[in-house]
Amino acid sequence: MRLRDIGERALLKGLAPLGYPEGAPLPPGDDAGGVWVGEGAWLLKTDGFLYREVALKGMGPFEVGFRGVAATASDLLAKMARPLGFTLGLFLPEDLEVDFARRLVEGAAEAARRLGAFLLGGDTNRGPEVALTVSGFGPARAPLPRKALPGDLLYLAGDRWGRVGAAIRAHYQGRALEAFPLIREAAFYPLPRLELLALEGLLRGALDSSDGLAETLWQVSELGVRVDLEALPLHPDVLAFAGGEEEARALVLYGGEEFEAVLLVPPDRESEVLARAEGAGLPLFRAGRVGEGEGVYFRGEPVPRQGYTHF
Repeated sequence: MRLRDIGERALLKGLAPLGYPEGAPLPPGDDAGGVWVGEGAWLLKTDGFLYREVALKGMGPFEVGFRGVAATASDLLAKMARPLGFTLGLFLPEDLEVDFARRLVEGAAEAARRLGAFLLGGDTNRGPEVALTVSGFGPARAPLPRKALPGDLLYLAGDRWGRVGAAIRAHYQGRALEAFPLIREAAFYPLPRLELLALEGLLRGALDSSDGLAETLWQVSELGVRVDLEALPLHPDVLAFAGGEEEARALVLYGGEEFEAVLLVPPDRESEVLARAEGAGLPLFRAGRVGEGEGVYFRGEPVPRQGYTHF
């Protein structure tokens, strides 16, 4: 049996428990892993990708390095860990310009700086093409697992929903983004939200959204609940780019690479969550709720399971 026969999700399900500690702060296969240290936990996350697969039209090595740290930090923050440090593993062709490698690392360092963290070195290797692995770590007093119960409210944190999807579509369609500065900014410099930490202790669960909102919501459903979407955030620039509401909804559901968070909020905590988010300057959008059953629905209609997968 080969990887393409089982797919990425099945592969991860089989690999994640290998060597994983019993009684860990988060279950195997969550957005990050970790160990208990004293009264809190230290969480670790590693991401890897090929340069050519993430570099949109107009991006250079600085933006790709920035994006690598952003992706890793997003997973940590969704688990309520404050990122403190990152390391890079670089795979580089030997004929690559030195300045290209430097700009990769400068972008990663800038993303770390904006998060109040540091770049702590890493490793360089020869490879047939440019590829990166990024690891990040941070402390969490109360790590937040993937968890949902019937009755919980579904909130989307951040404002990049649909915007990154629009930038990805623009890349493949050869469209310029000069008229859509917020769309370009969302895709080129997707800084995760430190403001999420203001919600510590109030949420039932949270998931990073990188593979697309629809796929993330299906992962919520796999926790044993039905997800009912009642509304989606449709920004004016996304509507203008898409040319209509239906296409804009598709960009929100299937865009991916937002590095935002899907939040599960107990109903009795909603008012406090909203108050803390407002105080921290964290955009929140109430998208729906979860109930008994299974599957993902938008206004009663099934949402197809589509999203990025490596195999």
